[in-house]
Amino acid sequence: MIADPGDIASGMAVGFTINHVAAVFIPALGGLLWLANYRAVFFGAVFLSGLSLILSQFVTSELSKAKVRG
Repeated sequence: MIADPGDIASGMAVGFTINHVAAVFIPALGGLLWLANYRAVFFGAVFLSGLSLILSQFVTSELSKAKVRG
């Protein structure tokens, strides 16, 4: 077992809260940006997608390290 079951609920609550803040903040920012320049919204989406792609490349290497250790 990786985590203590008592710690999972609080960790999930923090994760859901962060996800909710992002789900409200990013579209609101996109709406304000749209009023200024609609192209900026698409460039922002490209940036976030690229950042997500780059960060996702680190997940597999960390999982591989965890499997070797555990």
